[in-house]
Amino acid sequence: MEKCKIDNENANLISYFFKSLGPDYYYELELKDPQLEALKKIRLKCDEKCFYKFIIAASVVAYRLKTSGEIYWKALSEFEIKPSDPYRSIEEFILKNRELARNAKLKRLYLLKNRDDVLSLYLENYKKDLGKLYEDLLKIYGTPYQKTISFACKMFHYGLITEGIHAMVPDQIPIPLDNRVLKVTKSLKLIKGQTKVNCALKAWREISKKSGIDQLHIDVFIWRKLYFALY
Repeated sequence: MEKCKIDNENANLISYFFKSLGPDYYYELELKDPQLEALKKIRLKCDEKCFYKFIIAASVVAYRLKTSGEIYWKALSEFEIKPSDPYRSIEEFILKNRELARNAKLKRLYLLKNRDDVLSLYLENYKKDLGKLYEDLLKIYGTPYQKTISFACKMFHYGLITEGIHAMVPDQIPIPLDNRVLKVTKSLKLIKGQTKVNCALKAWREISKKSGIDQLHIDVFIWRKLYFALY
């Protein structure tokens, strides 16, 4: 079995580039993200608890989408939300929109709803410590890594921004490694040999460490700028 070999020269160049942009650059990208605009509209339909639980629930089922992430969140922002039951709102959205992998998504949603006590108990803590949210979601789903869990943390962070909170993103949260990020990983020739998920995660973890830019903000740059420059 071929071992993971990161191209250190390319990784160093990319790390230097990310570092050179400065932290404020990534924050400006976030403010212009259509997904953030969608969250602002969702917030108007929800109280605080509903808002953040809705974000988490919508994020953990955000895979095998029929459209782009931007359109997915726009559709959510236009959907009727029940403030008293954000999980039911997501369930209705999945069924009404005939989402792909419906049964699997509903199963993930119900599993989250069954642990609502955890989310309710630590919701205020998550605002101060996204790492706690990440660890709790890993426990709920019994997994060492899932891209949707990282994505949930990213969108929760966006939710904080809509409330005027600019929290720190901990290094422990890995990049949400979807197909777009994998394509970029290959195009940048970060890995020697076949690009596999674990190896790609390792490469972006190293780049984050070297650049001083957390992986969720690197993901913002990839989604908002780099992917469109390469494809």
